[in-house]
Amino acid sequence: MNNKIKIFALIAASFLLVFQSCSDMLDVTNPNSLNDDQIRELLASSDQAKVEETLKAIGSGLESYMCLSHSTLSGGFSNNYANEYSMNLFRDLGCEDMIYGHNGISTTDGWAAYYSHRFKPWLYDQTAANNGWWFSSSYIIAQANKAAMYLTDEVATAPAALPSVKMYAAQAKTLRAYGYLQLMERFRKAYKYGGSEQQGMPIYTEYRYNSPVAPSTAQETWEWIIKELETAGQYFAAGTNAATDGYVVVNPSTQATYWRIDRTMSDYFLARACLDYGAYDKTIAACQRILAKYPNLIDEAHYGVDTKYLDDIATPTNEEWTLGKKDVKNDDNAFLSMTCNPEAMFGWTNDGSLYPYSFLNSIQPSNSTSSIFQISEELYEKMDDNDYRKARFTDHAISEFPWFSTSGHAPASLPKYANLKFGATIHQNAEERSYVSVGSDVVLYRTSEVLLMLAEAQYMAGKEADAKTTLNKLLAARTKAGAPTLTCDNYKGHLSTMDQIKLQWRIEMWGENGLNYYCHKRWNEPAVRTGSNHWVNYTWNVEDMEWEIPLKELQTNSYWER
Repeated sequence: MNNKIKIFALIAASFLLVFQSCSDMLDVTNPNSLNDDQIRELLASSDQAKVEETLKAIGSGLESYMCLSHSTLSGGFSNNYANEYSMNLFRDLGCEDMIYGHNGISTTDGWAAYYSHRFKPWLYDQTAANNGWWFSSSYIIAQANKAAMYLTDEVATAPAALPSVKMYAAQAKTLRAYGYLQLMERFRKAYKYGGSEQQGMPIYTEYRYNSPVAPSTAQETWEWIIKELETAGQYFAAGTNAATDGYVVVNPSTQATYWRIDRTMSDYFLARACLDYGAYDKTIAACQRILAKYPNLIDEAHYGVDTKYLDDIATPTNEEWTLGKKDVKNDDNAFLSMTCNPEAMFGWTNDGSLYPYSFLNSIQPSNSTSSIFQISEELYEKMDDNDYRKARFTDHAISEFPWFSTSGHAPASLPKYANLKFGATIHQNAEERSYVSVGSDVVLYRTSEVLLMLAEAQYMAGKEADAKTTLNKLLAARTKAGAPTLTCDNYKGHLSTMDQIKLQWRIEMWGENGLNYYCHKRWNEPAVRTGSNHWVNYTWNVEDMEWEIPLKELQTNSYWER
């Protein structure tokens, strides 16, 4: 994240507002000397300069809340829940495809604790886990409401409204809907599997002291989220990027800034919400709009590190390192660098707060070997040998792997099935190894996920042939050079179309944004661990994937059913 956004985020954090019904944590002191009426008067002014400055004051920096990293997110609990990126990793670790691969360090602390399911926030309303997850979504909603309460539909649709007014209004709506989407995905059952009978969420649209609001029904909440995102898309299309229908597609070779909330993001969240809710035609339409703007997929050369280079990388450290043969640059890995990732829809360059490089990079130069994550043997064996993604996990163990950038450090072992998808031995913008720097780009959302959502929605809408055509695009792009093109019909296992869709979700999105967890909830299927390299056996049942709403929220809103 660049310094401007970091500074804004820290300033905004000082005006913290938790979910508006939590009165013991409210702080709504107006950071400006202007009152609400004066701000609305400025927005309605015919003086364009005044309007633009007002918009910047109330709407700039919303992008910084798309993935949060701040100590306040712990909510008074464990700081492990002060980073949303790692919180999503916890969800993946709890499922069946990701394994904490260095269990010799500890089986009860850190990453191992989440792999071992020591925390059970689906049973208790006072744990760090559920409090952190509720708090982060509520915080996002509060920040969006700071702008949205002024940039109302009435203001955005006024005849004299500037395109920038519509753009900021669309960003605020998108961010707010995203916060509520998170709450529904995290704290409610899947809509088709019991969620439709539950309470939804209390909808707050103003940043102020609010009397507790009764939760809407689940149907009303989902429809409100969808409507917000559809309206945001309309505003983006009429806003400052009207010439591109509200989409801002970044050319990696010429543009280094990727953080922005545009119609790509409103359509992405719309597709995700509609897939959860079962509005499949809307999912299809939103995905197709995005893919028309982002038609290209990551190529084989930039898709992580090929395991065939592993022994070269592991050459003893007393030999001379030859760049390109025994080292891999962060800048050449599409999962760590935006410039070689044509799929990147949203993320940050040169981020130093979310830590994908240090969290997920099994071969990083380091004084610690505690961030090794493996793929399960079961999933590894389901991958086709002509699928180059299989080679992004180690096919053999190395007993003495040199993590360290300087001599004098004893090497350690790298296990079989270790993840090389996020691999690099040289950090961002560097020419040699260092275990001091851990910066990299952060790719939060990319278009392979959109392809998978599209294929699933097409299948669920009764369009199986379309679903196979969509999935075949992804499989063709993941076929090893020189091998016969992979398709749904010739992929290993010869699965049914829906089972192939599920398998490709697991392979393509491995380790990204907790998506394995969300998929299990949406499919109403438990995560069952099998395979020889799991060192904790566990079945995560779907009924245990619904987090308990924190006690702090329940105590301040009597409308919640308990």
